[in-house]
Amino acid sequence: MKELLELYDTEATFKDQVTLDLKDGEVWFNLDEFGKFHDIEGKKVLSVFVGDRRGQTITIRTGTNENPEGIVKSRGILFVRADEIEGVRADQALRLDGRLYTVAEARILQDRVWRIVLEANEL
Repeated sequence: MKELLELYDTEATFKDQVTLDLKDGEVWFNLDEFGKFHDIEGKKVLSVFVGDRRGQTITIRTGTNENPEGIVKSRGILFVRADEIEGVRADQALRLDGRLYTVAEARILQDRVWRIVLEANEL
């Protein structure tokens, strides 16, 4: 236990630890866990795409005016380090792994990670 405690800087704040984790990829972008290299606008970027359990997008079927009957939308959330891409905004087109999506929402979490909600109409 003592060795484990020595690994951690007791002076570091939670925010410092999160920053370190994002930098070295130990938590968010770990290739053995959730991280994967995705093609974002022609650039291979280590990121996390959250969809259904098969790693595909979530399919939403509703009868509301927002999504009329007969239109099926795929939706997913993409997490990317803020220094990997820039200028993402709602309503822009974004190509992920060769598929064209519309950005429904984009914001930066803790000045470190983009949280980008992507939507696409299904045929």
